[in-house]
Amino acid sequence: MEIELEPLAFRNQEREVTPVTSFARAEDVLEAMLQSIQGGELHLRPTLDPGEGSPFRDFLEIGIALRRCVEDRSRREYLIQRLKPHVNVIIGSLPASIQGHGLLPRPSPEHEQELRFRPLEDISDAEIRQWLIDDGGLIYGELKRYELDNYFDAISPFVRPGGTMYDLGSGLGKVVMSAALTLPFARCIGVEILAYRKRMAADRLHNMLAVRDRGLRSLPKQVQADTPLRLPSGSVTETRHLLDIGSRIEFVEKDMFDVDVSDASLVFIYSTCFGPILPALADKLAGELQEQTLVSTTTFPIRHPAFKPIKHFPSKTLAWTDVFFYECIGSSATLASSEAAPLFEPDKQEWEARVRQQFAVLDNQASPEGAKPG
Repeated sequence: MEIELEPLAFRNQEREVTPVTSFARAEDVLEAMLQSIQGGELHLRPTLDPGEGSPFRDFLEIGIALRRCVEDRSRREYLIQRLKPHVNVIIGSLPASIQGHGLLPRPSPEHEQELRFRPLEDISDAEIRQWLIDDGGLIYGELKRYELDNYFDAISPFVRPGGTMYDLGSGLGKVVMSAALTLPFARCIGVEILAYRKRMAADRLHNMLAVRDRGLRSLPKQVQADTPLRLPSGSVTETRHLLDIGSRIEFVEKDMFDVDVSDASLVFIYSTCFGPILPALADKLAGELQEQTLVSTTTFPIRHPAFKPIKHFPSKTLAWTDVFFYECIGSSATLASSEAAPLFEPDKQEWEARVRQQFAVLDNQASPEGAKPG
């Protein structure tokens, strides 16, 4: 897929947006729809359900055992020693889920006894490592609107009309809905493992469609399905692009490793917190994707012979972090698997120093002297 690209003048900050209050043409409706799906990244994160049959039971058991060691100062040295061999799969210093804003619930002592969760001493190093990898996969992050605008500008020359776009780890659905509005995909599918995020994405889609309906009713002249419509990517399509958008968007509550993406024409992965799983994910994609399928990642590159790099945008150009574009050129049936070497290897002493600093901050916040006046 050899395409000569003109140099792009990327936006480097969020532009001032004038809310759409009147509708003169279908493009105004499209802009109002885009505006309706912005924000929400600072949403309230409900804790995971520890009840019987929860798919997160093992995650909760290990996470609560780790959190106990954070909260019990006499156990912190033991916690550091258990985590230290796995710093290359920890996002940041202390894992996100065992911090105050994490997804772990606080069962009552009676409920904990019913759950029969193991202490950390009875949990293996392999289980801790897998937990840390899973924890990174649950961290929420997204690109800002101007960064997504840059992304669609950069990817649009490679996108042919039709085809299916997948977002693996789709969160609140902004990328999926923005792609469906901005580019001429036949289908845009978001895959998200957390039920609450999938519900929020579905609610946001419902609201976006309501904005569309109000906008179309407000136009001075009724548009037809074949009325020309210019997309933000610059290509021209028909207004049916808005009329049928609800049927072209789908959100799936599932582990990304359990979803068949063999019909994809573009796979988008906001992989900033997926470093530890990216080699395994590359193997999965190599075994399923057709040749010439596009794949994009953030922060971490794909090191797999089935994927040919076609573009790298360094950090602070297209987005705050590096963005990589690839073309699938083969499958795992004929090519070797992804490199097993870690994508990053933090200094263990520096990590330990940061953790100790974080403990000091937590202790200061918990002490009467560190408490803020109410």
